[in-house]
Amino acid sequence: MRDYPAIRRVLILTMALNFAATAAKLSVGAATGALSLVADGLDSLFDGLGNLAGLVGIAVASRPPDEDHPYGHRKFETFAALIIALLLFFTCWQLVESAVARLRQPPPVEVNAWSFAALLFSIAVQGATSIYELRRGRALRSEILVADALHTRAGILASLAVMAGLIGVRAGYPWADPLVTLAVALWIGKIGVDIVRENTPALLDRAAIDQQQVAAIVAAVPGVESFHRIRSRGHADAGALDLHVRVAPELSMQQANAIADEVRRRLLALDAIADVTVHVEAQRRSGPAGADTAAVVERAAAELGLRVHEQWLQRIGEEMLLELHVGVDPALSVGQAHDLVDRLERACLDRLPSLTACQSHIELYTPQILAGTQAATALHAQVTAAVAAAVQRSPGLTQPHNLSVRQSSGQIMVSFEVIADPDLPIAAAHALTSHIEADLRGQLPQLGEVLIHVEPYDHG
Repeated sequence: MRDYPAIRRVLILTMALNFAATAAKLSVGAATGALSLVADGLDSLFDGLGNLAGLVGIAVASRPPDEDHPYGHRKFETFAALIIALLLFFTCWQLVESAVARLRQPPPVEVNAWSFAALLFSIAVQGATSIYELRRGRALRSEILVADALHTRAGILASLAVMAGLIGVRAGYPWADPLVTLAVALWIGKIGVDIVRENTPALLDRAAIDQQQVAAIVAAVPGVESFHRIRSRGHADAGALDLHVRVAPELSMQQANAIADEVRRRLLALDAIADVTVHVEAQRRSGPAGADTAAVVERAAAELGLRVHEQWLQRIGEEMLLELHVGVDPALSVGQAHDLVDRLERACLDRLPSLTACQSHIELYTPQILAGTQAATALHAQVTAAVAAAVQRSPGLTQPHNLSVRQSSGQIMVSFEVIADPDLPIAAAHALTSHIEADLRGQLPQLGEVLIHVEPYDHG
C-alpha cells in the first residue's frame, strides 16, 4: 500500500524550499541584469511548479479503483512527472532564445556580492532538498519524488555554472553570462529527456515484472502442468500480471480453480505485484488419438449441463475429426443452445490436442419421464402401414414386429423390431434404420421419438 500522505508532505516541504531559492535568485538577477542568474531562478521556479503539479497528480493517484479505472489511478502520478518534463522543455526553449539574443548584443551586467550570496543560498537549499527528496522518493517508491529530486540536483550544477559565468563577466568577458545560460538551458533539457525516458515505460505498458521470477513461482504450484503467455504492465512496485496455466484435462472445474487460486495467492505475495489474472486451460496431451476421449468429452459436457448421446472419432488424412450428438434442454432458445454447444466444442479441442476439428449435432433431451397413452386403433393402424412400407423400401431389413405406438404431448412415439442378416455390418444396419426413420417422418408429420431395434435372423 502506497503511503500517499507521506509523499504529499515531502512535496509540500520541497515546494516551499524551491520557492525560497526562486525568490532569492530572481530578485537579485532582475536587479543586476544577470540573465544566467534569472535562468537559474526560473529553473527553481519550475521546480516549485513541478511540486505543485505533483501534488495534484498524487491527489488523483491516491484514489481507489473505480468502474472507469479498474486498475486504479496510479498512472496519474506518472503523468504528473511528465508534466515536470514539459515545464523543463519550455524553460529550456525560453532560455536558449534569450541567450542567443544576448550573444548578439550583450547588455551591461552588474556582478556584486548579492549575486554570489543568492547563488550560495540557492545551492545550500537545493542540495539539502535534493538529498532529502531523493532518499524519501526511493523509500516510498514514488516516481514524482525521484523525478523532482533529479531536477533539483541538476539545479545545483546549473547554479555552479552560473557562478562561474558571473566570475567571467566580472573578469571582463560579458559574453560569459549568455554562454553559461545556454549551457544551463541544455542541461535542463537533458534532465527533461531523462524524466520522460524513466516514466514513459509505465504508460506504454512495458513489462513490469521479471518473467523468470514468475515462472519459478508458478512451476512450484502443485497441479500446474505447464504455463505460457506471462504478461505484465504497470509500475515496478504495483504491476498487473496475467498468465495462462494448464492443468490435467480430467480435473473438474472446482479442482482447476483451486489450482489457479493457489497460483494467484503465491504471486500476490510479491511486493511488485498488485493484481493477478490466471487463465486456466487443459493440458495438451500426446498419445493415441482416442485415449480417454469419451471420458473427457462427457466431463466437459456435464460441466455445461449437456448430454452427449453419440461420439464418432475418425481420421481423414492428417486430420482427426470428432463428431458429437449433443442433447440440450428443450426449454433453451436456439441461441442459448448454440452457445453451449460451441463452448463444448472449444473445450473438446482444448482438452484433446490430437483433434483438428469438432462438429456437433444438436438434439433434444428430456430429463424427466414423460407420461404416454396407448394410441387409438385408427392411429395404430396408420402407423403400422407406414412402418411396413418404410421397411419394404429398405433392402436388407425385413419383418417389422413388436410395434408399439404411444401418444405424448401431441407427438407419436414409435418403437419396433426388424430382422437383418447377422453378417450385415453394424454401420450398414445403422444407415438402414436411419433411412427408415426419415421415411416415417415423411409419412407421419407428428412423429416424435423413433426406436428401431435390429435383430439377426437364425440361419438354422
